[in-house]
Amino acid sequence: MTKLKMILKTVAIFILIMLLICFFVSIFNVFNNQIGVNEIFSKTGLYFLYTIGYGALEGDAFLQNVLAIIGIIALALMSTFLTINLFWRLDDVSMSKTITLHDNVLGFQFLNNGRAICDMKATFVVYDNFTSENLEEPKEYYLPVLLKNSHWNLKVNLDETFWYRAIYDLLSSDDKKLYCIFSFVDTKNGQNSIRVQEVKKEYIMKNEQILKYEDFISPSIINCNSLQACENGSNVTLNYEENFMNMHYEFLSSADENSFAMCFYNYHSKPLNLGKYNLDTTYIEFSAVSDNKCELKLEFKMSNDVNCAKILELNEEPQTIKIPIKEIDGDLEYIREICYTSFEKNNPNKNNLKISNMRIITK
Repeated sequence: MTKLKMILKTVAIFILIMLLICFFVSIFNVFNNQIGVNEIFSKTGLYFLYTIGYGALEGDAFLQNVLAIIGIIALALMSTFLTINLFWRLDDVSMSKTITLHDNVLGFQFLNNGRAICDMKATFVVYDNFTSENLEEPKEYYLPVLLKNSHWNLKVNLDETFWYRAIYDLLSSDDKKLYCIFSFVDTKNGQNSIRVQEVKKEYIMKNEQILKYEDFISPSIINCNSLQACENGSNVTLNYEENFMNMHYEFLSSADENSFAMCFYNYHSKPLNLGKYNLDTTYIEFSAVSDNKCELKLEFKMSNDVNCAKILELNEEPQTIKIPIKEIDGDLEYIREICYTSFEKNNPNKNNLKISNMRIITK
């Protein structure tokens, strides 16, 4: 029905424009005393029929040629436009304007309100209007077939660098735009169609409310209750209290200078991605305190076996440690472990540490 309306509208606009052109030609001829005022409407109809190839026009050869050229061009344009809209699927395949965010997962929905399509590809691009260039590498998704009157629920994770940065840019700057380019093939006639649709920040809904920038960048919490113990010439006991992990360690009599006591976050099964954040505005924060003065080594271990270490001097006074993530060297997208290590050679033989939850904060 939508396509029929578009066709009728196109034909109506074509007829109206042609009649207006022919009417102005009649007015021009009245001023040149070539026809009378009472002949305006009859001549307009005659000129119109001539331009679309029906009827004869006697007299001025220049006028005949002008009207013939106008008719040929207008009919060619209308035929082309109608052909495109008759065969291209421009109205019954679309992306829903409602995008859901739940548990760090964005949900897109593509709707097919017509017959079956295949080879559907959705490509997402972040574009900077200020610099007139694409940002990041585009993300592509593929669906072999989408049947008649069905939909494709596409889910993407904000843990991915592209998607976190795309939504961050969209919410933080009016110059950044997110576009979805999707193409598909009509299984009946083999016609390939392509559409470009802008993903606006007003489309992203969290808990049925438009996602706000302040909510998006709210601190991410790495809960210290997931810390695990590691012993080498030591005994380590972990005891979790609300928002704090007590790490009690004691080195054995057989300990040497290489012995250590450790607690660590394990991300081997799913690496922690810190590279997705804005490096200039994001930092890691946690609190720590020690019963005795000690030296604690904080290590970020990457999948490429690159370690970045920070030495923390602790005592009985609680400290809040802030580390900008841009100071962490290595591949921030693939962090396997975050370790707190106390070595026997430069620490008390027995001690108790208190380590809080770790927070990832974007200003």
